[in-house]
Amino acid sequence: MADILVLGATGFTGRLITRYLHNHPQRASFSLAIGIRSKSKGEALKQSLGLDDSVELVQLDVTRYDQIEAAVKDSKVVINTVGPYWRWGTDVVRACALHGKRYVDLTGEPHFIRKILDHFDYLATKTGAIIVPACGLDSIPGDITTYLSNRTLKNALGPQAELGLSQTFYSLRTKPSGGSSATLISMLEDVPRLKLEEAQSDYALSLIRGAPSPSPRLATPVPFTSPPRYGALWVMESANRAVVQRTYGLNQFALTSARALYGEKRLQEKTEQLRPLAYGPKFRYAEYVIPGRGSFFSTVLYSTIVATVMSLLYVTPIRWLVKKIMTKSGDGPSEEEMKKGFLKVTNYTATASTPETWAKTTMSGKSDPGYLLTATMISECALGLLLDDASLPFTARPGGVLTPATALGEVIVRRLEATGQMRFESEIVTGNEESRKQR
Repeated sequence: MADILVLGATGFTGRLITRYLHNHPQRASFSLAIGIRSKSKGEALKQSLGLDDSVELVQLDVTRYDQIEAAVKDSKVVINTVGPYWRWGTDVVRACALHGKRYVDLTGEPHFIRKILDHFDYLATKTGAIIVPACGLDSIPGDITTYLSNRTLKNALGPQAELGLSQTFYSLRTKPSGGSSATLISMLEDVPRLKLEEAQSDYALSLIRGAPSPSPRLATPVPFTSPPRYGALWVMESANRAVVQRTYGLNQFALTSARALYGEKRLQEKTEQLRPLAYGPKFRYAEYVIPGRGSFFSTVLYSTIVATVMSLLYVTPIRWLVKKIMTKSGDGPSEEEMKKGFLKVTNYTATASTPETWAKTTMSGKSDPGYLLTATMISECALGLLLDDASLPFTARPGGVLTPATALGEVIVRRLEATGQMRFESEIVTGNEESRKQR
């Protein structure tokens, strides 16, 4: 039995993940298998990456459920990089949920997450399967920085503190991904319009509804910046927001329903565990990207271009042209180009009470966030689920379709920092002053 199975190992990101795991400092602690469609491709991959014979080749076709199920049954943790997930991911989750396995992927498709929630969440809680979608650039930065801001506020003000507005701003340099382009086209061509609208609605993945999210704006001021900087419309906002809202919903529902879920005898114990994790009923969330230096003019221009392009993609002839020129799935930038990338994600979260107290949490990383850092993020998620079982948050114990924050929490923060590629800082901010740093 393989400890970790990588599906899509011959794809661009799959190759990076396989290389990362094979060279990991804890390599002696886990066995590794890679799913490939043909043995010749598998052998070519092993040769190109310098993989030794300890890496098992598992031949399978993701369109054949019997082959998927056989491979999943013989693994502990599955890393799925085969997208678009709406098209190819459902059977992999089905097999993992049925056989009580642990699963991570790189989806940025809330419609896919909604589908697996509807079909497999209950089953996963019965088998103990832990299903964690969105373990890369989508949606670890937003989910984990919000999680850390909540913890910083609770540490400063007490577990009764409740969150109000939470905003995450992205500064990054990354190359376009062929897989992301294919996912966007799939979303417009394969997903029924009603399913797409449902998945993009507020709290589509949450057990309960919270306060309405902030309305989109062409330019949103970044808190505590002087001279002022602005955030623009962010193409992944709806996907990341949905995951953060699921974290909110899982913890908030468990807190408000603790008596029914755990009974009178365990009510106090579970309430004390859940209250520090719950964001509160007034929590609302949004994300933005900071273009360049974030001036008002450049931000408005950027937002206008994004909104125009997204609208034009609904026009069939234009979409056909885009498919002709976009980066192909399996292609990606050179090693040198990827090393020039960077990521800085800053979350600002205020308390719901007045006067507001704000937390600022920053996640920063060197190298391309869509490729190298994403490979690190999903790999460390898989290793956390495999090797750090005793340290996983109690919110992971029931299983189900979870989020990075509810399945891994502090485990993934520690793991990412230990790589030396990423750094987290969280602190209370007042005006232009920062104090009481937590990390």
